[in-house]
Amino acid sequence: MLTSDSLVAPARLPREIYLANASHGLPSAPVFKALQDYLVEEAEWGGAHAVERHEEQFAAGYAAAARLIGADTDEVAFLESGNRALQALILSLRLRPGDHVLVDRTCWGGTLDMLADLPGVVVDVMSTDAHGRADVAATRATVHPATRCILLTWCPATSGIVNPAEEVGVLAREIGAFYLIDACQLLGQRPVDVKRLGCHGLAASGRKWLRGPRGTSLLYASREFLSARPAFMADQLGRLRKDARSHEQGEASYAGRLALGVAIQGALTLGLDAIAAQLSEVSGQLREGLRALSCVNVVESGEDLSAIVAFSIEGLSPEYVLAELARQGIRIGTLSATYAPLDMAARGLDVVLRAAPQVYTSERDIAALLQAIARLAAMA
Repeated sequence: MLTSDSLVAPARLPREIYLANASHGLPSAPVFKALQDYLVEEAEWGGAHAVERHEEQFAAGYAAAARLIGADTDEVAFLESGNRALQALILSLRLRPGDHVLVDRTCWGGTLDMLADLPGVVVDVMSTDAHGRADVAATRATVHPATRCILLTWCPATSGIVNPAEEVGVLAREIGAFYLIDACQLLGQRPVDVKRLGCHGLAASGRKWLRGPRGTSLLYASREFLSARPAFMADQLGRLRKDARSHEQGEASYAGRLALGVAIQGALTLGLDAIAAQLSEVSGQLREGLRALSCVNVVESGEDLSAIVAFSIEGLSPEYVLAELARQGIRIGTLSATYAPLDMAARGLDVVLRAAPQVYTSERDIAALLQAIARLAAMA
């Protein structure tokens, strides 16, 4: 049970029932205040002096980020987006023509686009089980000997499946490949330990499950990775560093970085085990309710599912459902096949509806969504 109201509740009262948290989790009051206060200080003191005045708070944020994922402080950095963090890690690999990268079927479309821009690099796709999760045993039998990197989407944006990240880490060690994880939809939902995962790098958005500001992200790069693969095209400040912050740009939103640190500290205070339990309970209620409705199809299956719930309603377009729910004061989302083209094609889907509760989502919110969907399904 989560009891700290100031860390659980959004800083401002939502204008509607908000279940679009996989896109942007609403910040808590401490995060909102930290962001506002720092911007005021920048206006009063100037950007450079504001950074100097908050050196201890910035250091506390990096230390919290390291604790959050079981890393050392010199292995974490704050960047501008999950996409930018993952891009930095990929470019640091310095892949050459003929190198292979192994991805899972749920790989984000933007990641596939980045890999496609690397001349001569071959992208292979892991085998999957009946639920669409990466099948490590089947993949092990077919992995290419020129595989230099395994890049896993731990939890996709388009469904609630969770890929077996620790098992994939074992495979990476067996074949001697670098192992990178896209944790944009996982970090903040559950406890994460990079040492257990065995990954060399990890990227995660600040604005999603960590409930930090938009335009922030967390990057993890192990000391082993930093030594073997220094930051690619580091700027004039990054070139002076040997730690993960060599990936940072000197010009950035320092207000966002400070507030992200506050968001991470809030998650640690609440406890990731408690957060995971709360999200599992409320998303489980939603899935159970949706599966009980005729004409409603829940996309994901399996025992290990995240708080992302993807579904469709037979006979109704996702765009129509989204608009009707918004008219009733309920906010969810839709995602097209471009977000996970391989997985969506395999499932025969063009667009899915996505509802994602947070720790502040109430049973009343879930009931309201289910009632609204039941009315829409009855029209189908």
